[in-house]
Amino acid sequence: MINKNLVSTQWLNEHLDNENVTLLYTQMDNPVTGVKETAPKNYIPNSIFFDFESVFCKLDSPWPHTMPSENQFSKEIAMLGVGVSEDNLIVVYDNKGVYSSPRVWWMLKSMGFKRVYILDGGLPKWLEEERQVDNSLTAPHPIDQVNVNFSPAFFTTAENMLAQQSTVKIIDARSEGRFYGTAPEPREGLRSGHAPGAINLPFSELINGTQLKSTSELTSVFESLNLHLEDQLVFSCGSGVTACILTLAASQLGYRNLAVFDGSWSEWGARLDLPVEV
Repeated sequence: MINKNLVSTQWLNEHLDNENVTLLYTQMDNPVTGVKETAPKNYIPNSIFFDFESVFCKLDSPWPHTMPSENQFSKEIAMLGVGVSEDNLIVVYDNKGVYSSPRVWWMLKSMGFKRVYILDGGLPKWLEEERQVDNSLTAPHPIDQVNVNFSPAFFTTAENMLAQQSTVKIIDARSEGRFYGTAPEPREGLRSGHAPGAINLPFSELINGTQLKSTSELTSVFESLNLHLEDQLVFSCGSGVTACILTLAASQLGYRNLAVFDGSWSEWGARLDLPVEV
């Protein structure tokens, strides 16, 4: 089943050998210690690794995970053999369920890829259902350079957020303690607190086990925060990854005016020229 931005494990199983389906696996290392995540023992067959931490990122940025240039993205996605053809359908999954895969989904969408979906439940659900696996990732087959088309509207900057304080709602995916400044930031050198006027919505409130909550459950969460479909929403977190879980949930509900603050708290909390509330 395809549900807006999500595909089920059953649907993927039925389309696994379809030559027009590209399967991308991703994971995120410990964002604080830098310790490498243990590689899974098994993967879904035909999976190619999408590395958004050290390949598909702005390598000279002081903030982690920030978007690469259009040219860099174009070259790297061609190295993976992934084209922008309308016939090509991309499914992204990760090692935790719905965690880092929404980041890759949003990156691809911002670069003009239309048919991009997230595997709801990710690798954990696939393994739990004892579906077919490979013990290694698939080696990519590079193609000629892919002409991507980056849309800046998918991401925003600290300067834009300050300038648009009266027209946008900033939604912060970090934990309540970090948001209110009662718990220290895990990254060194960052202030505690949140951007003025921001609303706290920890990403964990949108997840049931390894899957995104149902539409009715997500609706209740968003309505409790007095959010409306016509609102302009900017999502932030620690480093621009779990903010995309919120973006995914909003998109599932039909919100259209969505942007991710790419630098997130890694930037805002470090820059002394930006105001902080606790």
